[in-house]
Amino acid sequence: MKWHEVAIHTKEENEEKLSAYLNTVSKGVSIEHSIDILRGKIDDFDEKFRLDPKDYPASDIRILVYFDETQNMDAKLQEIEAFIGEADLASKEDIRITHEVIEEADWENEWKKHFHSFRVSDTFVIVPSWEMEDYKYHEADRLIKLDPGMAFGTGDHPTTSMCLRFIEKTVKPGDSIIDVGTGSGILSIAAHLMGTDEIKATDIDELSIKVAQENFVLNDCEEAIRLETADLLKEEDGKYDVVIANILAHVIEEMIEDAYVRLNSNGYFIASGIIVEKHERIMEKMKTAGFSIREILEDNGWVSILAEKV
Repeated sequence: MKWHEVAIHTKEENEEKLSAYLNTVSKGVSIEHSIDILRGKIDDFDEKFRLDPKDYPASDIRILVYFDETQNMDAKLQEIEAFIGEADLASKEDIRITHEVIEEADWENEWKKHFHSFRVSDTFVIVPSWEMEDYKYHEADRLIKLDPGMAFGTGDHPTTSMCLRFIEKTVKPGDSIIDVGTGSGILSIAAHLMGTDEIKATDIDELSIKVAQENFVLNDCEEAIRLETADLLKEEDGKYDVVIANILAHVIEEMIEDAYVRLNSNGYFIASGIIVEKHERIMEKMKTAGFSIREILEDNGWVSILAEKV
């Protein structure tokens, strides 16, 4: 299969608005930061990483967005250009858009250049399968082996890493979990590593289902996780101790009442993928539904909310 790769070269301060929009119109989004930006974000960067600068933007960031070969790319590019033209973005005149067609195998090799092992919380460590043999870990580490493929959710995005921190804090052995919009399956794998085998993972996208299943096999937890195609919680009839959703604010808002109904008493709703500007509205909707807000995490313009059914 061939894929259309659209690269948007822009300032880092535009990452939040552009990635939030692009996730609504595409099959996958990847953010590449220049080496200088990465160096400023990571302590001891030069000791921890040996990256080839030519694999990264020379400056600022590059947002890569992907469409399958069935898409009308002239129309998609016009949509993206129209959004950029109307949005409040920094240095708009310097934004560059490029487009090329790539083979799926090329995509898989791109992940191996850009995706490396890293610690995402006190105990969760994300390790791509191709680095497992060389990774040195602590006894208490919970290793999530990942081949992200075409699905969003490698753990390095703030929305995913904040979810992992909440999972580490709330999920207990024996809890029943539903992971809505599972993507690469990373959050379901994390729940399993916390000691529970009662996990249901759903996604509306067939490609995500395929990638998640491959990652469940990779982590030896395919028997513990029931994987289904579903549209949010609309047809769900089970009861759960934890509902996890790392999607987008308007989708979270749509499923708040259903999440409340599907949770057991004192169950938790972990909601992520919310931009800062919308989190107050989401919290008010949660409180109206009957939730109590237990904790809020914020990272780089994104917010995750831990709410309890009381």
